[in-house]
Amino acid sequence: MDGVMLRLLLPALLLLSTILVVARCDDHGDRSDLVIVGGGEVFTLDPQRMSYLRDMRMGAALYEGLVRLDLDNGGFKPAAARKWDVSSDGLTWVFHLRPESMWSDGSPVTAHDFAWSWLRLLAPDTAADYSNLFFMIKGSRAFWDWRQEQLDEACAGAEGIDGPALWTKAEERFRDTVGIEVLDDYTLRLELEHPVPWLLDLLAFTPASPVHRPTVEGWPREEVRTGVGWHQLEPPPWSSRRFVDFNAKSGRLQQDHRWARPGRLVGNGPYILDAWRYKRDMRLKRSPTWRDPDGVQNNSITTLAMEDPNTAVLAYESGSVDWINGVNVDYRADLVEMARSGKRNDVHIIPAFATDFFSFNCRPELPGGDLNPFADALVRRAFARSVDRSVIVDNVTRLHEPAIATLIPPGSIPGYVSPDGLQHDPDQARADLSEAGWIDRNGDGTLESEDGTSFPVISLLYTTNTPRYKRIALALREQWERVLGVEVELVGRDTKFYKNDLREGDFMIARGSWYGDFGDPTTFLELCRSTDGNNDRGFVDERVDRILDAAAMERDPQARMSMLSELERYLFEEQVPMIPICQIVDIHMYDPESIRGITHHPRQVQSLWNIQRTDRQEAMAQVTSP
Repeated sequence: MDGVMLRLLLPALLLLSTILVVARCDDHGDRSDLVIVGGGEVFTLDPQRMSYLRDMRMGAALYEGLVRLDLDNGGFKPAAARKWDVSSDGLTWVFHLRPESMWSDGSPVTAHDFAWSWLRLLAPDTAADYSNLFFMIKGSRAFWDWRQEQLDEACAGAEGIDGPALWTKAEERFRDTVGIEVLDDYTLRLELEHPVPWLLDLLAFTPASPVHRPTVEGWPREEVRTGVGWHQLEPPPWSSRRFVDFNAKSGRLQQDHRWARPGRLVGNGPYILDAWRYKRDMRLKRSPTWRDPDGVQNNSITTLAMEDPNTAVLAYESGSVDWINGVNVDYRADLVEMARSGKRNDVHIIPAFATDFFSFNCRPELPGGDLNPFADALVRRAFARSVDRSVIVDNVTRLHEPAIATLIPPGSIPGYVSPDGLQHDPDQARADLSEAGWIDRNGDGTLESEDGTSFPVISLLYTTNTPRYKRIALALREQWERVLGVEVELVGRDTKFYKNDLREGDFMIARGSWYGDFGDPTTFLELCRSTDGNNDRGFVDERVDRILDAAAMERDPQARMSMLSELERYLFEEQVPMIPICQIVDIHMYDPESIRGITHHPRQVQSLWNIQRTDRQEAMAQVTSP
């Protein structure tokens, strides 16, 4: 959509947009100090179960972990912990908690809260997406396996499984074997299996935040005393805990997540949950018990769950929204051009800690038993060398993202040197395919193997939720057909079916993307481990697994980074399980004269309580209309 069309649409749509959005805000009373559009609906406010960025952004406002990312200076700064000590071998960490920290119900935040919350994180009953990231805690992986075996044995035994008895044994096993120890109410000790240079990064990750046990389990209100830690109380019988019970057939602990609702949720962060209308909006208000009241710049925040990106932009233009965290309109490339040319100062292009790529199915056979040509690294290299990334980012997406030939965005991790990766080289691409045995042997314009088998038609799988991926897929098809003489068929899928096809290995080449979870190369490189749950490619290489294991044990930071850099070179110059395309960029809209405190940190972490809104009406007059 160009600027002229946008002007034509605005008069007709702004009034409707304004009425709808303002009505949403007015249902809660006065307009919130900060109004945000950040994509779709929040999935969960249970930090242990979070996996989406929008969930974690809200979680960071409602809860506080031991440490936080220092978005201004780099590194980490104290949060619920005021300081920490590390042993010389890097295996023992002791965290000293702030005695002044309180939950929003007035009870103290203690080391018991963290230990119990991490039991939830490390038990298969919770079905947390990120449990495996914390298996570096001593005994945690063994505990996970033990609990799963305990449940499996119970299911295979006689009827009448005693779920509470099994869970009591699990709690005892956790205390006795996992390296998480409460030394006193405000001192927590962690023992690690091996040194973890990025441990603080993991502890700043929202899934490591504590939750309030009486709230999560639904203890009767009369059982909970204001100002007293739950560890000092006798837990009520299971039958009176409103939000937990046990599956009669499996013995598994079942959790009812209605505790994370307005009027029930108890957090230890700068905000509390004031209102939540599903698929409409969520409102936070300042917590009366937050340990640093002067550090909260806004008394209230509303986030709107606008599924239609055009409505979000129109609401922003009307002044009903202060900040769009992720602009996804079809004409966002035009907005980017306006920003780059200086016509708009409220469109912000932020390179993310994330990569768009296309995955090869690396399994020996395709579904149905057909031979898979992409099981051969030479074939994968040929396809990678055929890709002209500059054409894609300049002429297809038109966002001018950094084109990259490696999985980890170069320069995104201090101390890490990225390899070059495979660059655009059509002649070498054709030579690689020929060396792999695929040649037009009879002059009919198609490639055949030595036994006369024709190169199969390539299915290129992409998601239909946004035009972006179809456009990139079309460009790749054109490049591969022109350079290599192959035939490519595009297969568009709804996200749900696309994910199922990935899990089942029902693809030849498929689009993908990855946002790093913590500031270490392994947050990307572990995708290539043979046993990783996100290794949709079926890529197996013992050398890769061996280097990842060795890097986990390497205590010299520089040597470790060198090992991982060589591993990425091997992966993306020799094996090539994926074709990296570009570093993802996020497009935000906000007026820098009106909104202060939004960070452009590539990790997409935002301290919502540090964001300050000045007078919107005065600032809006300075924004140039498209």
